[in-house]
Amino acid sequence: MVEWIEMRNSRMKKNGHVIKIPHITIGVSDLKKSVSFYQDIVGFEKLGEWPTYALFNVAGVTFGLQLKGHLEICLLVDDLNKAYQHLKDKGARFATEPKDQPWGGQAATFVDPDGNKVTIETFHCKVCGKTCQSYHEFLEEHLRKHK
Repeated sequence: MVEWIEMRNSRMKKNGHVIKIPHITIGVSDLKKSVSFYQDIVGFEKLGEWPTYALFNVAGVTFGLQLKGHLEICLLVDDLNKAYQHLKDKGARFATEPKDQPWGGQAATFVDPDGNKVTIETFHCKVCGKTCQSYHEFLEEHLRKHK
């Protein structure tokens, strides 16, 4: 266990504050057609679907389809404010500052040189202080317990 923690901490130092990629969203032109493709042909497990968005579980990573959306990669960080400041100090151009999100987490978004959006986020519960490792854990196994 100690070796795993040391290895994880070593990787985090190389990647700044990034722990993992918990979520990727791609834009689609026809949501129903894309949902059918990813669910029925590719075999992804659908977690939910709304009028302009669908969400799948792919080996523990959430994969989103957004109608007329664009590529967005989300990076789970150990400390949102420290990661934000670190990236900003190194020259990252942020489109949004760290803020609470309607889904319960906290996030900030920066833009890379080609205009791709990258969101840094944390799933830290303000009720009990627990930090979760995925959106699924945060929503399904944690926040609903507080309702």
